Amino acid sequence: MAWFDAVLACVSLGLGLLHLVRLATARRDGRPVAGEAAHAVMGFGMAAMFSPLGDPVPPALWFAAFGASAAWFGALALRTGLRADDAGHHVVCGVTMLFMLSLGTADATGHTGHHGTAAGTGPWVSVVAIVLVGYFAWHVLRCGDRLSAARITPAEPAAEPVPAGAAAETARPVDPPTGCRHGRAVVPGRLGALRDPRAAATAHLVMAAAMAVMLLGMI
Repeated sequence: MAWFDAVLACVSLGLGLLHLVRLATARRDGRPVAGEAAHAVMGFGMAAMFSPLGDPVPPALWFAAFGASAAWFGALALRTGLRADDAGHHVVCGVTMLFMLSLGTADATGHTGHHGTAAGTGPWVSVVAIVLVGYFAWHVLRCGDRLSAARITPAEPAAEPVPAGAAAETARPVDPPTGCRHGRAVVPGRLGALRDPRAAATAHLVMAAAMAVMLLGMI
């Protein structure tokens, strides 16, 4: 279904562009730069895999990009734990993309990784793909929870009450109690909608669903 691949390619490209915008404003909003960069590369990589026109990027560059992402977040997970900046999820994403790149076969239009697997790889490929589909399906539910949490986040962080006798400028903003690690809610303004935690939660949900669809083609 070339039209379906084209739709998913456009969606993935849009996700990559969204995370590029969020990458440009990451430091200003207090979000991890590496996480936004990894999501942007993931979006573009998925767009290239889904594209009916073929992948214009040499496979070696994708291997380098996703290998570096998995290694970076793997090291971060070892230092600070799997939950730091969603390091565990980024490791799974990087390894999954390397898995599909290494086993994918190029067809006449240059697809890699979502129309089947290389001949002679054995049933273990399907087993791994099923496990990964389960993981990304779980992540879709997780992102849904984060999106619900982000919806109840106030438009801008609330301030702690000022103690009696203290100067007003000592009030400190409080992070939204959502458990969603996409940064604080931002004041509406230029690119405010794209910088909002709800935009990130939605993008991550769609990206995880698209990844599950891609892996289903390998079973």
